[in-house]
Formats: sequence, C-alpha cells, structure tokens
Amino acid sequence: MIRQKHQKKIFLGILILIPLLLLTMASVGIYNSGKNLYSQIQLFNAILDKINNDYVEEKDPIELIDNAIKGMVSNLDPHTTYLTAENFKQWNQNFEGYSGIGVTFDIIRNKITLMAIITDGPSQKMGLLPGDRIIAIDGKSAIGMKRDEVPLLLMGPKGTKVEVTIERGGWDEPKNFVITRDEVHLESIPYAFMVTPDVGYIAIVRFSSTTQDELEENIQKLNAQGMKQLILDLRDNGGGYLDAAVQVVDKFLQGGKRIVYTKGRVQGTFREYFTTDKNTHPHLPLLVLINRISASASEIVAGSLQDWDRALILGETSFGKGLVQSQYRFQDGSALLMTTAKYYTPSGRLIQRPYDDKSFDDYFTEIINDSVRSQWENDASRPSFRTLILQRKVYGGGGITPDAFLKSERDTLSALVLKIFNHPQRFFFTFVEDYVKDHPEINGNFNDFLKNYKPNGNMLQQFLGYIREMGFKVTNQEFVQNKKDIQFLLKRSLAENIWGPEARYKIELLRDYQFIESLNYISQSEELLTKAYGMRGKR
Repeated sequence: MIRQKHQKKIFLGILILIPLLLLTMASVGIYNSGKNLYSQIQLFNAILDKINNDYVEEKDPIELIDNAIKGMVSNLDPHTTYLTAENFKQWNQNFEGYSGIGVTFDIIRNKITLMAIITDGPSQKMGLLPGDRIIAIDGKSAIGMKRDEVPLLLMGPKGTKVEVTIERGGWDEPKNFVITRDEVHLESIPYAFMVTPDVGYIAIVRFSSTTQDELEENIQKLNAQGMKQLILDLRDNGGGYLDAAVQVVDKFLQGGKRIVYTKGRVQGTFREYFTTDKNTHPHLPLLVLINRISASASEIVAGSLQDWDRALILGETSFGKGLVQSQYRFQDGSALLMTTAKYYTPSGRLIQRPYDDKSFDDYFTEIINDSVRSQWENDASRPSFRTLILQRKVYGGGGITPDAFLKSERDTLSALVLKIFNHPQRFFFTFVEDYVKDHPEINGNFNDFLKNYKPNGNMLQQFLGYIREMGFKVTNQEFVQNKKDIQFLLKRSLAENIWGPEARYKIELLRDYQFIESLNYISQSEELLTKAYGMRGKR
C-alpha cells in the first residue's frame, strides 16, 4: 500500500509535468500544428493515466516512460539511443573506466578466480596475481558466489576500502588484503610487441582518453627494440572518442592536413579536424588492419591514413558507422546519445553505411552476412574517390574499403571443442593449472615455446582422462578428430598460465590468418610511403 501511494505521487508529478511541457512548447511554437503534436502528447498522457489506473497488473510509470522514450528514438537511426542512469553508467565504463580494485575474473571451481590484473590498478599495487582466488570479501565467504554478484562487492566509490581473502597456489594458508578502491582506466592498448626483428605490432581495442599516451609509450618501447615498420591492428575496435582518433592520426601525418570533418542539418555541426606540427612518427612505414567490426573512431583513423596515402589498409571493409553522437545528460543520470552530424574522410567519403529501408536487425546482421557484404563491396555504382597525394582510387558508400582484402577465416573450432572450452568447469584452465605444477620443465624460454612446443600424446591422454573424470562424455574417435584444436588450446592455456595474457595472445596470432598474411605486405607499405612522401617519408 505504501508503495502504491509512492507511485501515485510520482505519477501525479508526471501528469503535472507533461501539461507544463505542452504549454511551454505551445508558447514557443515548437509543435507542428499540421501534425497536431499537442493533441498527440495529450493522448500519450491519457494512455499513461489509463495504464496506471486500470491495467490488470501494476506497472511502474517511470519504466513505462523510459520504454516510450526508447521506442521514440529507435525510429531515428540505428545508433541514436536513450540510456537510463544505470545503462549510461555501464556504457561509460568502456571508455572512462570505473572505480574498483582493477581485476577481471571468472568463477572457476566455485571460486572467484582472477584472470587479469589491470596495469597500475589497486590490485596490482597490492601484489595480486592472475590465478589468485578470492574466497572471502569483507570477512564473508565468496565461495559459490554468482558472477553478477561479484562487481557489486568489489566496485565502489573511490577511496573506500574492501578486504579480500586470497588463496594462492604455493601458500600454506590464505592471506587478507585491504584494498583501497580507485579509478580504474581500461587499457586502450593491451598488446604491443615485436613480431619480427624489424616489425612491431600494436593492437588498439578502444579509443579512450588515454589512447594517445599509451600509443606513444608503446611506439617508443618498440623503437628501442629496433622497430622499422609497424602493424596497427584496429580489428574488432568499435570506436570511442573522436579526439583520441584525431590524436592517433596526428602521430603519423605532417601538420596542416585535414583528418576528418562533420556535417549535419543545423548550423554549427560543420567541423574540421587538422593535424598539428607534432608529426612525431611521419617516417614509419605503416600497415593498418581493419575488419567488419572496426567502427567509428577506427574508421576515422583508417580512412584518414588511407586518403593521405600514409598507410596501407588491409583486411575487410569496416562496419560503416559514421554518425556523430552528441551526448545529452539529464538530471536523473540518464542520457540521450543522439546523431547530430555525419563523419567524412578528408577526400569526402561518407563513412556511414546506408540504413534507410532496413530493419534494425538487418542493419546489424548484414555485416556478418558474406553474400550481402560481397554484393555491397562489388557494387559498380559505389562512389569512388581519389587519395590526396598519389590519386589512388578509393571507395565510398559506407565503411572503409581496404587496399587489399585479407579473408577472415571462420573459427575452425568444432562444436565439440567449443563445448569443452566453454564448459562451466573451465577444463583447459584447471587442467593446465595442475599440469604446470607437475611439469616445471615447461617454464623455460617463451620464444622456444612459441616456435617449437607442441603438447604431446601423453599430455593429451591426461587431458582426456581429466575431462572424463569431471563427467564430460567424449569418445576416443571424437577426441582424435579434434586433436589439432585441442593441442592449440592447451598450448595457449599453458602460455597464459606461465607467461601471462600477452603470451596467450601471441599464441593466438599463430592461427590468425589475416595477421599472418599481412606480413607479406610490409614491403608495399614502405613503397607507399616512399612514393607519397619520399624515401622513408623524408621529403
């Protein structure tokens, strides 16, 4: 009864607010009398009133209005969206980070198992390591805790403290750590290393406020290791901050060059972004990898470097998200991310893929439909443009079309292997954890391991026996048929257990056919730079 009275008070406030809004709109002439906007809002008000008073089940009017707003914006374009306060908080964490202890985790053997420790985060400063298990939080057992319950206890306001009890292999007993929560910034660049004596590799997974500094730090690190060419991997990067994309391009181009521009319907949406005179790395031959998931800020970087003949773009045609989302925050913490303009590359190509006359589902699923993509990429009516230095032909019509297509091999893991890999008991992780303890000889030189190590028949038999002991049913024939994939996943798990996430990633690159083929284009990236800007960019 108390809850019902409270809801009626809220609802009364809504009813009062809507007429006030209508009067304001009428006074400034916002509504179109032809469409009778005033009467339609009155109708909305009446329907909301009926649902609140007479519907068979009690409904929260705030939730009803949230859903109405979402329905309204869903008819604008595929990327305009309304976020409730909680949705916005979660969305913002992808680029701004969050406040917590700085770990990623999984539930393994009913215990919170730390899979990665965020660099410079609170947990790393306290000495926590991947593989540690949290068995209690603030003195209460965490064994058997559900995955979605964990962040509620570990995250919290900056400066607050949380006590975790850590179980670690090799310790006689668990230890307690009091960790002060702090702002945790998610890395833009989780991987940066040399792939040959001359070729460096950097993967940017998001464009955030720290991307520029992370990129410069990693380029300097690789330069010190003898880097002469760079592969910049933007695959699966869904975008992020425009400023971060502009700063990345600025590192590779000389000053005064247009990076991107925006145009919209209203005055003030036309904006241009130019490189500065910093040009910190204008002489470094550059390959950029993109795929069908590369979007927004990733496409700005790839499109700009392609238009200026500064980098060879390889992979697949990118997603085609070229809509500028302006952020409007409201007092309740919710936000409207609304399209106000469109992005264009320096040569004038519109990045946005067509979305008119398509359902929401069709728009997002066509990027994984090979036949649709092939028809789109081979459409003779697609507009063509010329690059700004060498006058090479490049294509518009949505997304960034690469200079050379590198076919993305489908995941070759069978349904059986995926079932083993995704099992709640995390068979590969738990088996390898025990195996390493009994085989310390594996823990040697990683480069030798990377090139030469292959799980032998004895290890495979032990793994087969282990998963059967844990209740997983598989025949000998099924296991032998999937031997190659199981060996790969065992090697990858061993690398991560002994040397960490970067080692795991290097193992993954051994089966990354786009990356492997990209190495054949290193000389072409040098030739492109020489033709456009003189020998190794020195003009």
